[in-house]
Amino acid sequence: MKASQQPGFLHTIQEYFIKDHRYSYITLVVLCLFAYFPTFNNQFQNFWDDQWVVINTYTTDGFALANVKRILSEYYHGQYAPVNQLFYTLLFKLFGYNPFWFHAACLGIHVLNASLIFSFIKRLLLLSNEFAESSIWRLAFFTSLLFAIHPFLVEAVAWVSASKILLYALFYLIALHYYLRYTISLKLRYYLLALFFYIVSFGAKEQAVTFPVFVILIDYVSKRNLKDPQVWLEKLPIIVLTISFGIFTMLSQAATGSGALSTEASYPFGQRVIFASYALFEYLFKCIIPYKLSYLYPFPNVVGQAVPPRFWPYPVALVVIIICLWSFLKQKWVAFGLLFFLIHIAVALHIIPISRFAIVADRYVYLASAGVFFVMALLLDKAVALLPKYKILFTTLIVIYVCALALYTNSYVKHWHDTDTLKKEVTELLKQRPDYKAQ
Repeated sequence: MKASQQPGFLHTIQEYFIKDHRYSYITLVVLCLFAYFPTFNNQFQNFWDDQWVVINTYTTDGFALANVKRILSEYYHGQYAPVNQLFYTLLFKLFGYNPFWFHAACLGIHVLNASLIFSFIKRLLLLSNEFAESSIWRLAFFTSLLFAIHPFLVEAVAWVSASKILLYALFYLIALHYYLRYTISLKLRYYLLALFFYIVSFGAKEQAVTFPVFVILIDYVSKRNLKDPQVWLEKLPIIVLTISFGIFTMLSQAATGSGALSTEASYPFGQRVIFASYALFEYLFKCIIPYKLSYLYPFPNVVGQAVPPRFWPYPVALVVIIICLWSFLKQKWVAFGLLFFLIHIAVALHIIPISRFAIVADRYVYLASAGVFFVMALLLDKAVALLPKYKILFTTLIVIYVCALALYTNSYVKHWHDTDTLKKEVTELLKQRPDYKAQ
């Protein structure tokens, strides 16, 4: 009798969440605050970029017209991120250089992003008309829950200098919401709002340039008529903006002698393919099992040296996996999740020479991770549908997994307390670089 009552209890709880999404949002906020609570005690990383990214004259000079013009028009250390700089300027204007409020603001944006992912997935699946209401809730909630508490995303949230990632994702997700509204109503104001927030997103971080590719994917899964010329004509302004943004990015990096326009020596294409394959595996695997997370993943060789043999199998392994799992990977919503991941991580995979110090960086997987989490949620939903008698077991395992991730995040956030907590590990990691020289 008890065994038969338990599924009823779980069903009742699920119904509450489905009928009133406020429960879902409240749960996301509570669990996110638990996981990241130590960040309120964290300081600035005064020897790990905060000393120039956050603490600078752009920040301290406030909103005087001359300073705002400088923020909007100047490259700074090879970066063009005026929206991110205005974020720091605003926080300094309100609170001075009080790290509590900088960290609180970053965490607040992360909570907003998790909520926006829940809303975006829910709305997209409703638009597709291919899922039951319970499945839509499970897919949206589990995807956003993993996003909210996963330790792989700690760097982007707990390191103030990485706030550009949070801000780009925030405005990018808002742009996606307006784009979805546009596809439903075809009202011009929603299209213009999507364009506006795309521009603001790029103003925070250049990774926003993936937007035009991703909206085409959205058109496909939401069953828009891709043979309609209007569907492609509406992409022209987005593509023009993207090309302009790409030029901005290359020019900003070239200003410091790095990036695609640089004349400095770079890794040959063959080595970049190996690096990209390795990085892809690392990003994907750590989204599922966050093992050996670190602040720094050095390149295995300097320019001009051979790649260590242990990296050679990665491109071959990637091809083999795609061939062996093709029937699974080509399923529409599995493909959507994986393409979500690939589209948003592609700019950080080194195929095009970019100004990066490490072969992998946790912060770059921030938005892309939602695609992997969606596939995980999809597998869970299918398991529940195919094996309903094991629903209690699945629920128990998920609770254990989520709790383990939240506890890991809670502990890992403390590693970002200040520069001293990072210094020892950073030094050890730097020693792994073949060009390391003791100071």
